[in-house]
Amino acid sequence: MRSIAIVGANLAGGRAVEALRQAGFDGRITLIGEEPWRPYERPPLSKEVLWDPANVPDNFFLQDDAWYDDNRIDMRLGTRAEAIDLAGGGVRLSGGELVQADRILLATGGHARKLNLAGADCANVHYLRTRDDATRMALDLREGAGIVIVGMGVIGAEVAASAVKLGCKVTVVEPMPVPMERALGRRFGQWLGEEHRRRGVATHFNCGVTGFRFAGNRVSAVEADDGTVIPCDAVIVGVGIVPATSLARDAGIEVNNGIIVDRRCQTSNPAVFAAGDVAEQDGFFGGRFRQETYQNAADQAQAAALAMLGQEVSYCKPMWYWSDQFDLNIQFCGQIPLEPEVAIRGEMDSNAFVAFFLAGQAIEGVLTVNRAPDMGVGKRLVERRARASAASLADAGVSLRDLLKQAS
Repeated sequence: MRSIAIVGANLAGGRAVEALRQAGFDGRITLIGEEPWRPYERPPLSKEVLWDPANVPDNFFLQDDAWYDDNRIDMRLGTRAEAIDLAGGGVRLSGGELVQADRILLATGGHARKLNLAGADCANVHYLRTRDDATRMALDLREGAGIVIVGMGVIGAEVAASAVKLGCKVTVVEPMPVPMERALGRRFGQWLGEEHRRRGVATHFNCGVTGFRFAGNRVSAVEADDGTVIPCDAVIVGVGIVPATSLARDAGIEVNNGIIVDRRCQTSNPAVFAAGDVAEQDGFFGGRFRQETYQNAADQAQAAALAMLGQEVSYCKPMWYWSDQFDLNIQFCGQIPLEPEVAIRGEMDSNAFVAFFLAGQAIEGVLTVNRAPDMGVGKRLVERRARASAASLADAGVSLRDLLKQAS
């Protein structure tokens, strides 16, 4: 194998490039990305970049420019991949050039889901997916500005916290009964909603958006389906992403809710692999789904790189994510069973606790709030499918490491 093309100069694409060189691949690597930026970290987009877009964190980019030069990476930034040309053996770029490749990795991620409303593309309606999105959004997050956030998943909740920090008047409209319900469940989503309200976020749960009102070419108010009209200076929409599967679909590669891959990250075409937000993969607890998390994008891309080099790979990990909101560090690993038994170590009122989600005595999910060291053990409890009683998990006198040893 002499050449590899990676479509997506993002976290997944960047980590794949690094893994290929670290594994000793000496052939040509072409990294193709629509953004003008080399691969960067996305978590700061909803926090540090909004706070001060002119001064991104030192570790914002995965590598400096010199690294890509030193490792002979052919960077095609600001360039769109138009098609996978299976007959030609490569990726066709927007200008017509064919980048030939023996293997192709699709790390195309997804696009922010847009509201299907008149005015959803106004200049002060924002969607957060890229660095440029964050830079534009930051211009509207002025002290005293009225900001309406539509959707309170992870992105919506993090932006709400950042907007409060910047002195904005924040209102959230969320169709679910609590924020981040799919990620945290009802009980802990309710806890998070109370924490946002305590810090000044006005919340409208079980509520959708039916329309906008305008002043000139800008949205001046949001109409909610409970009859409320919320004046605003800007709207921020966080209602999920649409996976970017068109390259694969047009090439005849099997697609469902994402690009379908096996545990080698290989698609239905043996020369094409996929990783990150766009990949529909085996679930750790069964079934198939996409993982829209930082860690999955990084880890799966590294696994795909090794698989493209012919190494033995069987990638299947439980979901793990974190979110920083206000002074809260929230981490979750695993899943929440349909009817879980919940064991809590610590006091929820203290905002420093661990919650375990049990199916029988099997630990299927772990949530930590401001207890990051406990997640290091909690992740391994989930990965090893450890079993423990709810009483022992709730008892701070019982060492989690001892429970992990018993599981081993």
